[in-house]
Amino acid sequence: MLFKDRVDAGEKLTEKLRLFKERQDVVLFAIPRGGVVVAKVIADRLKIPLDIVLAKKIGAPFNREFAIAAVDINGDVVLNNEYVEYFSMKDEYVEHQKKRVLENLKDQLIEYRGSVEYKSLENKVAIIVDDGIATGATTKACIRFLSKLNPKEIYVATPVIAPSTLKELEKECDGVFYIVSSEPFWAVGQFYVDFSQVSEEDIKKLLS
Repeated sequence: MLFKDRVDAGEKLTEKLRLFKERQDVVLFAIPRGGVVVAKVIADRLKIPLDIVLAKKIGAPFNREFAIAAVDINGDVVLNNEYVEYFSMKDEYVEHQKKRVLENLKDQLIEYRGSVEYKSLENKVAIIVDDGIATGATTKACIRFLSKLNPKEIYVATPVIAPSTLKELEKECDGVFYIVSSEPFWAVGQFYVDFSQVSEEDIKKLLS
């Protein structure tokens, strides 16, 4: 299955989330950048609030796009242990990259939402939305960050997710809503006709 673009993916994913329509106890948390486009469609259709949650991946030395770990705004690191061991990543490398990534994280959050502070999610349902999930490191970091805000439930919603990652994330949250999870899985972009980059300005417009 191919999605035309992120808006099309958001429309299709909305159908999976109809049970949350107009519920006052639900908050969508988009993962920038592409997840904001998908989540905005869902938020508008289902009339539920939209916020963002931010974590940054730590890429492998040979390929910065291949996530071996992710960092949240508190500096907590989630490791993809399988890949860390496979590529023999040293602790020093991860620590150095964490410091580099953290420099940008809080600045980005302030730019996108005006604050790094999050209210308690007590008695709330949090749904984390992205445009696709490959290794799942960033998503895990976001789940663990939001879990500290004490929500009653946390779900993940994404148009496409790697099958092995789906199994992992189902252990981390209360459920995963998705449309496609199939092999061969090389990259999220293979499931989109248009997977062009989302700009900073696009994100600000969607969140404004």
